[in-house]
Amino acid sequence: MSEDVEERLPGGNVGGAVRVGDTVRRQTGPWTPAVHALLEFLATRLPHIPTVLGFDDRGREVLTYLPGQVITAEVGMLTGAQIASMVRWTRALHTAVADFTHPGPWRFFPMSPTTLIGHNDIAPYNVCFEGDELVGVFDWDLAGPTTPLFELAFLAWNAVPLWRDIGADLAAARLRVIAQTYGGPSAREILHAVPPRIHLMLDGIPVAAAAGDPGMANLLAAGEPGRSRGPINGLIARIPAIEASLLKPSR
Repeated sequence: MSEDVEERLPGGNVGGAVRVGDTVRRQTGPWTPAVHALLEFLATRLPHIPTVLGFDDRGREVLTYLPGQVITAEVGMLTGAQIASMVRWTRALHTAVADFTHPGPWRFFPMSPTTLIGHNDIAPYNVCFEGDELVGVFDWDLAGPTTPLFELAFLAWNAVPLWRDIGADLAAARLRVIAQTYGGPSAREILHAVPPRIHLMLDGIPVAAAAGDPGMANLLAAGEPGRSRGPINGLIARIPAIEASLLKPSR
């Protein structure tokens, strides 16, 4: 790709990005110094993350481009192996950030208590694969203080996916993959953490938009938080059936 041609990358409901050659350019915000400090800390500790290259003449951050296949909802569901690869990387992230601290400001919605700095947006639309193996995780703007359980809950919401009805048995089986691969919270704990994690986001979007975050204003314009109220209410109604399936002996 030419170094002087900008290609709008797909997705980007919050802010969006463009590709220029082997780099990605994104608008910055008050959270950018903290995010760059995190990425620089992780550079030698965690694979498959972008490298911070600085800023261009328009004030946009410049990051390395991560090649690979993005499995969006339009493309299809992740394989179980792809989910496991995402979770292994998430576990590696949480191990790597154990000694990292930064006062922020962070963009992620305030919550308490917190135990580590997480990505907070680990989902198929922010991950690229080669076959079943994760080879890149991008869009770090929502990084900030969180917990492993909430990180896994959001991953489950998007990767199982729990935002739509795929059947209780299949949802339970894919939740088990997440729990067993990570080695910590149980599948049931992850399932029950999804509603509060999603409500944290839905409640936080209008507050952040009112405070002047243009990306959150974009989400409001796109129909959030109302757009996601139906899917989360649908999940809450399905939780008993998924929980019952989790109690069955796994095959």
